Amino acid sequence: MPPASKIKVAFYCFFPGGGIGQYTHELLTQLMCLESLTVSLYCPPNFEWLNKAKYETHPVLFQISSSQPLIRKMKFLMGQWLNPNRFLHHAVKSKAHIVHFSNFNHLTYPAWKGFKTKNAPLVQACTAHDVKRAVPILNRNWETRQLRQFYKDCRIIFVHGENQKQELESFTGKGNYKTVIVPMGPYEFPGSQHSQKTKFEKKDNQASKGLFFGNIRDEKNLDGLLKALSLDPENVQLTVAGKSGISGHKSIQYYQNLADSLGLKGKILWRDGHVPEDQVSELFQSSDWVALPYKDKFTSQSGVFNIATHYSKPMLITPAPTFKEIFAKYSLGELAINEGPGEMQKALKRLIQGIKTSKYDGFQSYQDYHTWEKNAEFTQSAYQESMDPRVESV
Repeated sequence: MPPASKIKVAFYCFFPGGGIGQYTHELLTQLMCLESLTVSLYCPPNFEWLNKAKYETHPVLFQISSSQPLIRKMKFLMGQWLNPNRFLHHAVKSKAHIVHFSNFNHLTYPAWKGFKTKNAPLVQACTAHDVKRAVPILNRNWETRQLRQFYKDCRIIFVHGENQKQELESFTGKGNYKTVIVPMGPYEFPGSQHSQKTKFEKKDNQASKGLFFGNIRDEKNLDGLLKALSLDPENVQLTVAGKSGISGHKSIQYYQNLADSLGLKGKILWRDGHVPEDQVSELFQSSDWVALPYKDKFTSQSGVFNIATHYSKPMLITPAPTFKEIFAKYSLGELAINEGPGEMQKALKRLIQGIKTSKYDGFQSYQDYHTWEKNAEFTQSAYQESMDPRVESV
């Protein structure tokens, strides 16, 4: 490819929303500003950021969403085969140079991996937000083999930290891929148009206000956090805001009953369900700290962490792999020794005291480095290197 020509990159996003969808949207918004690249997104028609996108979009993927669980499962499985094939067909037709997978359908990889080599010499790239899958779709052994092969066939694999890079290379083994660490930029939300004072402010303005935010899944250890709060009479109020009822995970009723049995009735504000975008900002800004008490099996990146750092909110965290590396570099809150209630309670006491003394001063340096501009800069450089015939992948 002549040096002066633009690199054409086709992005693939299988799911219509979620943290990976938002990451893809934010990255594309920045990449489209670079003169050396032409970027486009292939997504389902109900992609959440479709109306906000200023980059080129092609909502041609099979839509997997459904309000009926059985139909949703059937469509999800159909999409595993239909969508990567449909994407590659369009990418080849558009004469893309690089196909960048935000999600990857490793379950059916043998059914579509030959398409790109048979029809065009495409460079395969991906972002590994979560190196290994916590839950298998059908068969763990089969899916592990296909996921490993998918990684081996990539020219570039983007990750978000050194620990994740080591995990990827240990899992995948040797290959012709290059692992590139890119920072995650902030997730910013519009401010609310009207004030929404919480009930707790009316009861006691001096209470230390915590926030547990996001989809409520077992590995996020909300029950451990509730037990930690019950161990000390510290004046703490907690807002739990996010969608529950996810298949295979405990219900919101379970957590509410647990809180009542622990003597926390009246100290927890429950907001079960999707939080509208224009209310997210106020939720974070009205909180003193954010809880991420996740279990060690939580290995993916956290959008909640990104939002908390954007609003400079100190965090209570556990030693999940995602967080340990960052907390070693930046003063952003308190790290519990483990995910047990006793250690979390000790860390929370330190956190509340640290907030009073303005101890956590790492937010500015974190924000200066973790930007979408830097992510796009590193991504562009990796693309250019992959297209240079003089450079061999290592």
